[in-house]
Amino acid sequence: MRILVVNPNTSAEMTAAIHGAAELAAGPDVLVETVQATSGPRSIEGAFDEAVSLPGTLERVLRADPETDAFVFACFSAHLAIDATRELTGKPAVGIAEAAMAVASLIAHRFSIVTTSPRWEPLLQDAAQKYGYQTRCASVRSSGLSVLDLHTLPREQVIETLVEEARRAVREDGAEAIVLGCAGMADLEARLRESLDAPVVESVAAGVSMALSVARLGLGTSKVGAYQPVLPREVEGLPELFRAVYGGLDKTPLA
Repeated sequence: MRILVVNPNTSAEMTAAIHGAAELAAGPDVLVETVQATSGPRSIEGAFDEAVSLPGTLERVLRADPETDAFVFACFSAHLAIDATRELTGKPAVGIAEAAMAVASLIAHRFSIVTTSPRWEPLLQDAAQKYGYQTRCASVRSSGLSVLDLHTLPREQVIETLVEEARRAVREDGAEAIVLGCAGMADLEARLRESLDAPVVESVAAGVSMALSVARLGLGTSKVGAYQPVLPREVEGLPELFRAVYGGLDKTPLA
């Protein structure tokens, strides 16, 4: 089985950490290819960053090996690339945020998400609502770190900051499990589990595991309703790769 894990930002360091977590979760019998967006910001810190990262992320999807069995998107958000890929293919397309919330809901009545900057709090509250977990999500807690801080600040400082917020979520918010709300936290899971009494869900591992489970069940994305294929029509100013999705139809310029 082959899966493609796409990091929607352009950080090579984060992509390497994501790949390690993805390979570990997939096991030896799965071929894991991990790539980063071809263009966009080195970290995604808000809605504008997500929007800018979309073309470079979808380019990776459109260039994927035809033998790819499932797609995993390693951005902890309701990234538009997930739904877009579900329109482009019948193969499973899984976002790590939705997968991690699903896993957390199987092991705890309520969970909290520990994320990076405060800008993510409303975005992840919206994501929990979109995915139907608003009543199961006890809180979204910001660590005050940026995404890139996870790999540039001293490791012990990062771990201490995340552990402090996770403990507050358990003590003050009633969380029974902690979801790590950033793909950049993939290589911190073991240390956090050592420091917390509550279960810790690492989102990249959850995303890979869920995508493989769906593929192994022989299931794919429904084409009835929301994820119907993109309709052919005229387009303007798009690169060839995207124009081909619309049937290669260019809008005829006015005479």
